[in-house]
Order: sequence, then structure tokens, then C-alpha cells
Amino acid sequence: MKKMKVALLGAGNRGQIYSDYALAKPEEMEIVAVIDINPFKKNEAGDRYGVPQEMRFDSLDAFLAVQPSCDFVINATMDQQHYETAMRLIGAGYNLVMEKPITGNLQELRDIENLAKEKGVKVLVCHVLRYTPFYRKIKEIVDSGEIGKIVSLQMNEHVWYGHFVNAYVRGKWRSEKECGSGFLLAKCCHDTDLICWLNNIAKPTKVHSFGSRSFYTEANAPKGAKQYCFECSHKGECMFDAYKFELEKDFIPDYTWARLNKPLAKISREEKETFLKTDVYGQCVYKIRDMDIVDRQCVSVEFDNGSIATLNMITGASGGRNIHVIGEYGEIIGHLNENKLYVNLFDKQNLDFYDKYIDCTEEESNGENSAVKGHFGGDYNLMKEAVRYFNGESASVSVTKIDDSINGHLVVYAAERSRKTATVVEIQSL
Repeated sequence: MKKMKVALLGAGNRGQIYSDYALAKPEEMEIVAVIDINPFKKNEAGDRYGVPQEMRFDSLDAFLAVQPSCDFVINATMDQQHYETAMRLIGAGYNLVMEKPITGNLQELRDIENLAKEKGVKVLVCHVLRYTPFYRKIKEIVDSGEIGKIVSLQMNEHVWYGHFVNAYVRGKWRSEKECGSGFLLAKCCHDTDLICWLNNIAKPTKVHSFGSRSFYTEANAPKGAKQYCFECSHKGECMFDAYKFELEKDFIPDYTWARLNKPLAKISREEKETFLKTDVYGQCVYKIRDMDIVDRQCVSVEFDNGSIATLNMITGASGGRNIHVIGEYGEIIGHLNENKLYVNLFDKQNLDFYDKYIDCTEEESNGENSAVKGHFGGDYNLMKEAVRYFNGESASVSVTKIDDSINGHLVVYAAERSRKTATVVEIQSL
């Protein structure tokens, strides 16, 4: 197998997680270029992967002016930058591993798909949950016909409060207007992708959705709460007090302290305290003025074969995903955090049910000692399969080619229109 030469565009958290496959499997993949407008992130990644100075670029313009030879580019830019960067890279003939979501705009989605076809370029979308042993096993059971055709898919995503606050309340995904993606697209397009992938013998036709921002609002702020936690009389008492939430618990430090542009280990407590006095990470979660995304949402989907699916997303929970697939002759019940499946099959001969358990834990690392362990093995397996896919090997059932990612995005677009207009939305009307 040919060793893949890869460029990294956007050297933030996700970009470096995917690029770390080059550290886990240096015989398979090498990072040969880094592009980032932030000099600290550019050089942090450049040093991490041993990229020479002349292959560290401050902009996509600078990269494309040189057009370095590489087998694919990891596009890990922010959501609102995906379209422009993807179109330019595809136009220049580069294959892409593209962070989800592709884009929040249907026409842009079609543009990227059509240009990729025109240029003969491969685009693999980072729906990493497809690559976990947990969801792969569910797909394997469904495709085997063991439970018959899917009748109903029921999915829940309980978003850990530490993740939600640090990414979607105080974090850079807190504004649909600025980010280009609402919460359903930014976080739960994994789940809508799974709904369409597991049931891909049918196409989604109708969508209905409810959702709102009902908790992280000024009406729920403690009486007399200030804009910044450091000056608030509820400091030390409020569960979201920045000095307890960000300093003491330090949930997701890669997000919180990113703008300090220093290695985490070298940031002093004094620097962090000073930062929280002026940055959004130090603000009251109930009073952040540009936070406009929902904190709860439910989605119902009807498919053209009569099957249905539901997705419930709720924040402020301990975190985790669960799934219940009901087929004609059996069901699959699973909790991703446990990595175990319960399969209940109907015995047609004896008119009874019999059970079996499947433990996916041992399959998570594929027996390999990997530095890329995120998303229950999904991050590692995504990059493992990307290397093989761009090497010309046959795509596995998980590989998310752009045309196979379309329906999951369409469900989100329809759900957001439904939520905002209080109507049932037909996919074909988008």
C-alpha cells in the first residue's frame, strides 16, 4: 500500500486528531503541509508532525499558489468556511477528508457534490460514528436481514453539559448566524446520517421538528446576575460559575484556552483568571447575547417505504447516545457508552423471542495500540479507511462518500425549516 501524503487545513482540535493517524501509523500516512491563519496553531501542528517551514502556510491562497503534491487534504476549517475552501481545493484537483457538516446551505452542498464529480475528486465526509464497531455491528445486523426491514428507528443524543456549555454556549459554535450551522447540524448531523445510513434501502420524504432555546436564557439567570462571573454575587454558588466550571473542573481545555495561543501546560492560573474577566468563557451562560442556538430538539422522519425514525436531542445531561431499531422480526437496543448491543429476535418456528448480547468493546481498537481513540474508535477507523480508500481500495460499508452524506444533511435542513415554520416539510420541497 502506498504511503499517503496529506495536507492539513485547519490545525485545531479536530484537524490534529485526524492528523494524529500519521503518528500512529507513520508507514501509512505523513503530514507534508499545514495551513492555518493562526501562527501558533500552524507551528504547533507543524512541529508535531515534523513539517518543514516552507510547507507551513498562513492561508489557503499561499498553499494553492505552490500546489504541493499530496494524496488528500484534511479540511478541518470552521463550518462557515467549508464551502469556499472545499470548492477551491476540489477545483485544484485535491481529494478531501472533510469535517462535518459539509455546509448549512443546500445549493452549496450540491455545488460541492457536482464539482467533485466533474473533477473526478473523492470527498470523504467525517461522519465518524459510522466507523465505530458499535454502529458498524448494527449496520451489519440490519443488512443481514436478521431482523427484517426496519419499521422504526428511535435515537437519543444526551449532550454532556460540559461539552454543550464549552462548545455551544460559551464556545465558537454558539451562534448559528456566525457559525453557519444550527445545533442540529453542527452536533447531530452524526445522528441524522446514521438514521439514513442504517435505513438506506429507503429515502427520507417528510420531516417534522420541534425545538427551542429554553434554558440558557436571561429569564433563568440568578437574581442580580452580572454579565461576567468574576463580578457576580453568585460566584462560587452558580453551577455554571466560570471560575468553578472552567478553572476548577476545566472541562474541554482545548476549547476554553485556545485563544491564549500557548501550550496548555504553559498557561498559568493567573493568565486564565485574567482571560476569564474579558472573554466569553468568563460570561454568565444565561446572559451571552449572541448565543442563538436551541438547547433541545426532537425530529421525526418518514421514509418512502413507510418506515419512521425519531431523534431526540437534549442538553444538560450526563452524556451519551442510545438507539432502538425495530424490524419486522426483531429489534436491536444499544447504548453507545456501554458499547454493548442487545438483540431480540423473533423465532418464527416457535412463535417466541430469543435474545443475544454483543460486546463491541474489544473491537474498538482493532487490536492496535492507537493514539487516535476519539468517538469510540471512530476517529481512528475513519482515517484508517481514508488511507485505504484514497489508495484505490474498495470502500467499506462505512465510507461516507459525499453522495452518501446528502440525505442526512437534507433531513437536518428540513427539520430546521419545520422547527422555524411549525410545518411538516417534504424533502423534495427543499
